[in-house]
Amino acid sequence: MANFMTQTDLNEASKLQKRQQFEEERKKRIFNAKQRTFGLDIDTLERQIAERNKIRQTEAEQHRRYEHQTDMMQKVIHAKELELAKRRRAVENDLNYYRCRFQNKQQSREFDLNDPESIKKSKPARIADDDINLGISSAQIFIGEDLGHSERQRRQREQQRAWLDQQIKERKQAENARLQADRVIYESINARDQRLEDMANSERKVRHQVLDSIQQFNCELARRKREERLRKQKEKVEDDMAEIYNMLSSDMLTENPNVAQSRTNPNKKIAFMYRGMSPQELANFRQAQHQQMLDRKKQETEKQLMDKQWEQYALNMDRELHLKDREMERKRQREYEKLLEENDKLAQEQKMQKDHDKVLHVNRVTPEFFDKFNTTTR
Repeated sequence: MANFMTQTDLNEASKLQKRQQFEEERKKRIFNAKQRTFGLDIDTLERQIAERNKIRQTEAEQHRRYEHQTDMMQKVIHAKELELAKRRRAVENDLNYYRCRFQNKQQSREFDLNDPESIKKSKPARIADDDINLGISSAQIFIGEDLGHSERQRRQREQQRAWLDQQIKERKQAENARLQADRVIYESINARDQRLEDMANSERKVRHQVLDSIQQFNCELARRKREERLRKQKEKVEDDMAEIYNMLSSDMLTENPNVAQSRTNPNKKIAFMYRGMSPQELANFRQAQHQQMLDRKKQETEKQLMDKQWEQYALNMDRELHLKDREMERKRQREYEKLLEENDKLAQEQKMQKDHDKVLHVNRVTPEFFDKFNTTTR
């Protein structure tokens, strides 16, 4: 028979089986008195409230961390902006210094073309025959002229004579220099020996002076320490005596009542400076206490009178309620009797109806009808 079932039939059978299984599980949950819960599930609600509070705390903590991280990032960004601004100012200062130092108008390449004093600074066309500024095309010097021949020969002779004088002078200077060097070497050797002896003597003298100065310094330091110790002891004794005098004459030991008075509020006392009440204040306090006792007695008397009035009122109300209850009881009795009469009448009518049904209807309700109850959840 299974060979003749289609895919649609199989799907319907699967759905029917799932529905039946779901119905059985629902029966187990509903008809199980231990698992069935009436009203609210308090544990579940408390667990949900705890989870909701935990989620809110987590969100608040995340929000706080986000705000803290945002503040830190803003501080870092502000510090970076300040650092960048500082670097930018430093670069601008260096650039301005470089421009002022190395990019002046006078240092430009074309300044000689735009110089307003270029004519004053310009040189004449020809200074002499050997002027290096004159070229071939300047038409100032021509080859073969030799205008300074005699002058050149005179200068050559003077130059030769100067060379000879210079050589003689250099030889004499070399000889004198050699003699002077020998003398200097001899004097330097003597001076070195004398200097070494002087240094040794001065070193011994300085050592003795340093030792003497150290000894004097130590003595002076010991004396100062001794004087400082005596001064501190004297100051400590004076401070102790002044403290003892101040404590003996202070407002705390003398119990000056004016110290406890507040400067801002004349009716207020300073708690830690308060040393008790004066006789006048004690008298006022006793009088106020006696007045409070009289007022308290008066209030108690009025309260007792009020309680008696309330008790009388309660008795009257109880009497009235008792009367009302008796009247309501009589009324309920009459209604109960009337209800009994109506029930007797209805019972007679039902009995007549049953007798009539026995004649008309032959089908009766069997126990199988009642067994169908609580067999399904629908």
